[in-house]
Amino acid sequence: MNIYFIENENPSRNSSGGIMTYLVNLSKYLISKNIKTTLLGNGIFSEAQGESPFVEYKSISKQHDISNTKYLFYLYKRSIKSTIKKNSIIHVQRPDMCVPLLAYANKNNCLLVCSLHGIHNLAVHDKKSFIHNVIYYILQTISFIFVKNFIAVDNNTKQYYSKKYPWAKKKIIVIPIGVDTVLFSPLDKRIVRNKYQLSESEKILIFIGRLEKEKNIPFILNSFKKVKEEIVSAKLIIVGDGNDKALLRKYVSESKIKDVVFFGEINNTDIPNILNCADVFVFASLYEGSPNVIKEAIACNIPVISTDVGDVKNVLDGVDNCYIVKRDEKDFSKKILLVLNSKKTNIREKVLKYNCNNVSNMTLELYKSLSTEN
Repeated sequence: MNIYFIENENPSRNSSGGIMTYLVNLSKYLISKNIKTTLLGNGIFSEAQGESPFVEYKSISKQHDISNTKYLFYLYKRSIKSTIKKNSIIHVQRPDMCVPLLAYANKNNCLLVCSLHGIHNLAVHDKKSFIHNVIYYILQTISFIFVKNFIAVDNNTKQYYSKKYPWAKKKIIVIPIGVDTVLFSPLDKRIVRNKYQLSESEKILIFIGRLEKEKNIPFILNSFKKVKEEIVSAKLIIVGDGNDKALLRKYVSESKIKDVVFFGEINNTDIPNILNCADVFVFASLYEGSPNVIKEAIACNIPVISTDVGDVKNVLDGVDNCYIVKRDEKDFSKKILLVLNSKKTNIREKVLKYNCNNVSNMTLELYKSLSTEN
């Protein structure tokens, strides 16, 4: 069995992106089962960053950080598709990127599987032009007509697309995103804080994610400002990079919000360390699928305060000191204060069912069933 992952990423970047983490965990599991994995990404792989988590890496462009639109264009090139062997499984991470591969997959007896990492067309609608939206919607609709199998990372995503494309409802199954519970585990807070020059006495809030509109970071900043009025030692650490970085820095300055630290994008292997510095993890996205960082925080025994988005409500159900909060800054800050002033409890065992090996095995079983049907 050969698995080809289609995603606009480079394994040497080792970023904290959710989709890349998903692919890395899945690839490692498949390799342990002697299954060959290949990533069709972008840019030249740098061996200086360590061994690739994929058996093979094929670049569709020598340029780094190309746009998804350009990546989609490159997928139409015949030379790229010819690198995919016959009778393989092609696992795509966005509906629109299935379209350039449809004819090739059909001709060469390849199975096309598409993961739905949340409701992506909402992000396109918010950030792209009208023409871009129309083109994306057409490509998405074509994929739902012709692709036989979709993996939704949460029930909300499945319900959304099932309503939008009712004829495709039976094509969509739910497989959550798993967490590496070996990598993400509780660490000595004193040691990890010392590594980042953080005081043991500080009350630390952490956000990790892309600095983009849909992450709703101004909401977190305003809520933190209210927390700061009650707890002088509170500090907010924002980890990640994105298009809104400069705007957010300006917002912090103009709003005179003290003790906000922008860490920028960090190496994926450093995320467990930075998470373990936290007293609470905060999350307020406008839309998501299955944000893995929520499970990663809980695996590190860090309480979570979040808005009701994606599958977060299901993940936090029954977990002590974790709260789903309305999009109200006053309520959000109150829950943060409640957690910061409460006794810590052991919550890690609540996410062990999402262990990445268990979840990756569900995906492998899907691959096998599809191969049998084919």
